[in-house]
Amino acid sequence: MINGCKVAALCVSEIQNENTQSMIYPMYQSLLEKNWRCLIYNTATDLFRDTPFDRGEASVFQLMDFSVVDVVIVYTQCLKCRAIVEDILAAASQHQVPVFLVEPTERYSSGIRITFDELDAFRELVTHLIEHHHVTKFACIAGFRGNPASETREMIFRDVLKEHGIAFDEKWFGYGDFYAFPTKALMERFLAEPEGLPEAIVCINDSMAIAVCEVLSDHGYSVPDDVIVTGFDGIIQEQYNFPRLTTCRRDMKKLGAYMAELLERSLSDTPMKQEYIFPYTLDVSQSCGCRKCTMESVSRAVNAIYSRMNDSEQYDRSMKNMLTKLTFEHDSAKIHEILRYYIRSDSYLCMNSDFEDDNPPEHTYEEQPFTDVVLSHRFFYGEQTTETAYIAKKSLIPDWSRLIEKPDPVVFYSIHNQQMIYSYLAVFANPFNYAVQRMQQFVLTFDSCVGMFVQQEFLRSSNQRLKEIQNKIIISFADMVESRDDFTGQHVKRTSEYLRILVKYLAEMPEYANILTPEMQERMYKAAPLHDIGKIKISDVVLNKPGKLTPEEFEVIKTHAESGGEIIEKTLTDIESDSYLKVAREMALYHHEKWNGTGYPYHLSGEDIPLCARIMAVVDVFDALTSKRVYKDAFPVEKAFRILEESSGSHFDPKIVGTFLAHKEEVTQVLLKYQDVHI
Repeated sequence: MINGCKVAALCVSEIQNENTQSMIYPMYQSLLEKNWRCLIYNTATDLFRDTPFDRGEASVFQLMDFSVVDVVIVYTQCLKCRAIVEDILAAASQHQVPVFLVEPTERYSSGIRITFDELDAFRELVTHLIEHHHVTKFACIAGFRGNPASETREMIFRDVLKEHGIAFDEKWFGYGDFYAFPTKALMERFLAEPEGLPEAIVCINDSMAIAVCEVLSDHGYSVPDDVIVTGFDGIIQEQYNFPRLTTCRRDMKKLGAYMAELLERSLSDTPMKQEYIFPYTLDVSQSCGCRKCTMESVSRAVNAIYSRMNDSEQYDRSMKNMLTKLTFEHDSAKIHEILRYYIRSDSYLCMNSDFEDDNPPEHTYEEQPFTDVVLSHRFFYGEQTTETAYIAKKSLIPDWSRLIEKPDPVVFYSIHNQQMIYSYLAVFANPFNYAVQRMQQFVLTFDSCVGMFVQQEFLRSSNQRLKEIQNKIIISFADMVESRDDFTGQHVKRTSEYLRILVKYLAEMPEYANILTPEMQERMYKAAPLHDIGKIKISDVVLNKPGKLTPEEFEVIKTHAESGGEIIEKTLTDIESDSYLKVAREMALYHHEKWNGTGYPYHLSGEDIPLCARIMAVVDVFDALTSKRVYKDAFPVEKAFRILEESSGSHFDPKIVGTFLAHKEEVTQVLLKYQDVHI
């Protein structure tokens, strides 16, 4: 009960289907007259196959809060997974909430059964043809061979003919399997009979009767002038068939009123039976001649069909546009703006509170489909902002006053990707037909958007982890080189940090602003540790020689620049981006070139030396000067700065070394922070 109003929970599937709506809406209206409120829990499929997608859909039933739900109605003819229905029954039983099972096709562990008596109405239909239209020659098209419903109706048909003394020729009997294609094939057999067609063709369901009308029309026969055709079931499609079928149907308004009375009784002290039977009603119409087919009614139906097709086409286009806009959008404000435009019924979207967490737990039908607290987003038509609030999942929506003031039914949908559940949508169905027909398509489209968002986030996270692993491998490569002496490898860290300081300030200069973009700076910082990777090919004897190198040994040392370029190209191609590869290779290959052309390996000079290598040359030499090596002690920092200044225009690019020297304090802080430790 909510604010003094009793609450019925309706469990259905495919509410966008008109046949489902024809049951649900009269039920809602009848309950509303008794001051009840309706919460509708809907799935996009009938759950028959019980697939992972079906389980994701079925999670919506776990939103039912039995502290407010007074009665549950399960439409079992459209929810065809026994396990799911039994879960609903078990949950309701724990809270002693009565459950009505509408048209159950099998026996369940509990629940009050609502079944339908079709025998009297079908008997009345066949009797009507004999006594009112004086038909004596019949054909009968049954459903599947062995189908209980089909065989029962066939038996009634034969009994009525026998009671009226009418012989039945078996050549006019056949199976249409409840569908159009086999029915049309059977009609071709009937049409081939040389004696002509019978006076009336009695079909076991409406779908086959509609197919019969189509075949007769194609062959130039008129219904009912040449042949009477009848059906059974009263499906929605029959409303658009001309002539309209004489059939047997459930009077949905009467059924709604009848069910409302039963629900009231179930909450009183009145003992309830295990089964209640509601009768079908004979509806005599145009296909037997009792009512005339007018052009006005045909025109209305054609216009209704066209309008529906046109609306559907426009909405399909609208949903494709939404999918396109949301697919690669990650800004929450823009996502809210898009959803406000496409959600045309007042709704709350309630996301699991851990949806945007890194590596959130999996939420499935079996494993807590919804978090105890959810983040609700209010999308009310015409509002320019989206209110958000954390609420207890048990509350379902932030404010139930709307349900009392404007008692529209609230339809709940699960938002998921296959079995993985992320949120639910609560829709105030006003107007009812528009809301339920359109929102189901919206939900399925939004499911796809959320699924793609989650997959993109997973790929983005995986790529980030992969980049972190790659970075660690790169640092490990550099450390392998630096750890070949008696000092820990802080050289790699220091040179990278010196470089970060230098490129930050160079990027503020007009001549470098377009080159040293944030992306380029990050590539250089990431590539810096590999500038000396080529030394891995140099013998320890030469690399760690304590004395002065011979000319031959120095030539060996010089090979590390070209070796570094080759190693980077061979090992990182197809792993790193081309832009990163270019920077890393140029740093390794050219960082020993000098501004005046006296460096190695190619004696490049001036701006022929790539910018990244000119920058690397400054920070590498500074760190070499201020670091202790086997062949020398560390120079005082001021002496190192002085050597750099003296080498401006000869060894180094004057602008670059000048910028480095302009920020001595920051450079010195890095030097002090990352001191080498003798081991």
